[in-house]
This record gives sequence, structure tokens and C-alpha cells, in this order.
Amino acid sequence: MKGRSILNVAMGLIILGASAAPVFAGLKQGVEVTPDIIAQQASICNGSTTIEINRCLRLNYEVADRKLNKVYRQVMSQLNRKERSNLIKVQRQWINFRDRDCKREVSINRGGTAYSGFLNQCLERKTKQRTAELEIMLNR
Repeated sequence: MKGRSILNVAMGLIILGASAAPVFAGLKQGVEVTPDIIAQQASICNGSTTIEINRCLRLNYEVADRKLNKVYRQVMSQLNRKERSNLIKVQRQWINFRDRDCKREVSINRGGTAYSGFLNQCLERKTKQRTAELEIMLNR
């Protein structure tokens, strides 16, 4: 149990550190973000409560997901019918894997107030990784 307590404290520090990080990282990567999202990030991500931090982390994941969808559409536009069909299948499998893997990764925190924050951090990280993979396909 002592190991779990140390892990929980470490993960809490990670969340607090992530909330203090630049929340407009998605903007630097060329994501089209509406003024509403910018206003949300500015107001939500300056908070210090667990609820505000969790909302900020959710918003950061949503920005990453928007970029993924943009890059995915760009890749799809360059593929023939068979390649598009294959990518659709692979992308659906990846989404299922990502969601299950993130739930497994943060399961130790289930029931805690930071659970959704940890989950959104994982989803954001894996979504950014997948976006980078798709961007490689664009540059071929």
C-alpha cells in the first residue's frame, strides 16, 4: 500500500505540473481552435481546484483530438478507396485500444478526484502520438 500512496502523490504532482504548463500547446502546432476554446482555456486553465484542473486537462485532450481529426482527414484525402477503407479500420481499432489502455493505465486512481484528469492526460498523450504517426504518412 505504501507504494500506491507514493504513486498517487507522484501522479498528483504530475497533474498539477501539467496544469501549470502552457495550455495553448495545440495552438503552436497549427490546430484550428475557435475563439470559444481559447476563452475556455484562458478561464479554466488558470484555476487551481481539482475540478478546474480536470476541466483544463479535458480541454487539452479535446484540442489534441481536434488536431488528430484534422490530420486524419488530410491523410484520407490522399488515399485511394482501398487505402481509405484500411485506414478507417485501423483507426477504429486504435481508438478502442487507446481508450482501453488509458483506462487500464489509470485504474489505480479509479474513484479518486483526479481520475478524470489522469485519464485525459493519457488520452491526450496517446492522441498526440497517433497524430505524429499520421503526420508521417502525410510527408511520404
